[in-house]
Amino acid sequence: MAERLYKPSEQVPVSGVYRVDHNGHRDSHEATLLEGEMFPPCAVCEDRVRFVLKYRAGGIHLDKDFPQR
Repeated sequence: MAERLYKPSEQVPVSGVYRVDHNGHRDSHEATLLEGEMFPPCAVCEDRVRFVLKYRAGGIHLDKDFPQR
């Protein structure tokens, strides 16, 4: 199955760790993005950056053992 690529200005569908693939100026790296945010442009490669979900990860506030205070 092909990996789903996300582009800047698209909405982040699920919170998680995403691989960030730049357009040649640096190696790929990982970043945490939260559901509902917008995928951001890169300061260097701008809208040519792409994002791939590596794994879902919810915020600690969603865990039942860590209630809001």
